[in-house]
Amino acid sequence: MASALPTRGAVLDLGSGHGLLSFALARGSQQRQIIGIDHDPERIRLAEAAALALPVGSRPVFETGDLKDRLWAFASGSLTGIAMIDILHYFDPASQQFLVSQAARVLAPGGVLAVREIDADAGIKAATNRLYERLATGIGFTKSAGRKLTFRGAAEWTNLLENAGFAVRSEPCGPRLFADVLFVAQRRL
Repeated sequence: MASALPTRGAVLDLGSGHGLLSFALARGSQQRQIIGIDHDPERIRLAEAAALALPVGSRPVFETGDLKDRLWAFASGSLTGIAMIDILHYFDPASQQFLVSQAARVLAPGGVLAVREIDADAGIKAATNRLYERLATGIGFTKSAGRKLTFRGAAEWTNLLENAGFAVRSEPCGPRLFADVLFVAQRRL
């Protein structure tokens, strides 16, 4: 997933959790400025503590906040890349559209949005994902703040991204047991 994002400029890891992708991005290129944002203060605290092991110039910056509000606050065209890994299904369809359209706004022309989501049309694999997500939210491993999970099929995710102004390619991503798809969306010039 990290290799799908630009090697230079400001890259946002929206829904960064413990910061694993942020750390991979920081290690992959010292010409990236990584900002990780998550709604869970405990996960951000752990990410900040782990970041102390990295050299000062390559440490990601982590922030706690509402993902929609924080994305809205970025200036138009100010980012080269955004990662939304396993987060969109925690939002209702209108919020999904808002997040994707705001990503298009804050990305510079040619910027990349990397989205990993579940292909809800993938049969038994999609059912496995749904079960995992319900278990993870049910035991509190993933904090979804009581939100209803909203899944889409791969074609629907692609349409959502294309309608926001992205050229999209996709590929399976993750264990074969699951229906995860990585959508690499480049903002049209």
